[in-house]
Amino acid sequence: MKKKEAREYFDQEWADMKSHLKSFFKKAQQEDLHDFRVQVKKLRAFLILSDSMGDLPELAGYFKPINKIFKQAGEIRNAYMNQELGKAQQIHNDAFIDTQHQLEIKAGKKFKSNKVRFLERVKVTRRILKGKIKPVSNLHISLFYQTRLEQIGDSLAILKFDDCLHQCRKQVKMLIYNYKLAHTVPAIGFNKDYLERVQALIGDWHDHMLAIKLFSNEIIDQVALNKLKKQDSRLKKQITILTKNFYNQATTVTELPVEQIS
Repeated sequence: MKKKEAREYFDQEWADMKSHLKSFFKKAQQEDLHDFRVQVKKLRAFLILSDSMGDLPELAGYFKPINKIFKQAGEIRNAYMNQELGKAQQIHNDAFIDTQHQLEIKAGKKFKSNKVRFLERVKVTRRILKGKIKPVSNLHISLFYQTRLEQIGDSLAILKFDDCLHQCRKQVKMLIYNYKLAHTVPAIGFNKDYLERVQALIGDWHDHMLAIKLFSNEIIDQVALNKLKKQDSRLKKQITILTKNFYNQATTVTELPVEQIS
């Protein structure tokens, strides 16, 4: 990956991130907030790949101002998603829904009050980072993917349904995000379709786990809670089957048209 290619990718992803942030400030749509956070994750993944060339995470350090915006946006997003979880699981608790709605409104007002400061932070951070972007060799990208997939495979070999599994999903998503750049590297064996299914299934399990924890502390219909627990058991069985022999499945080469890589 040449410096020019890296900078062009960085510029495009950064522009998309800024666009979604500005759109949220204007329209207050949850879709824009979600897309903003996805773009932050894509850029963070790119910086992790770039930083892996050296001994210290230099670029990641300069990205901290954006991570702080991401975290504040997450307060709005979490309150909104808690409401959506309640509706999806047919949790009939008006007090809970109202509390989460008020949290969403409060976090949203606080976030919007920082509009000028946040946009200036985005502008300054971009200027600093762009000047420090370096090329990453194809050999390094290949080794990076191989090493990360081996590490994920080792973690999944002794499957534990705790935060470790959630961290594995984050690592898988990081590799998927960077594959837009890495797919041209000949030596990479990367089954994107399989890895998308893995991260999606673990994501479903994580959502159910959070829902069980969240609603166990609320006064809700026990039938609804039992339904959640049955779904949790089903998802665990599916994950166990899907992640068996993870490394070999993840590195099976599949040919995808370039337009499908996103």
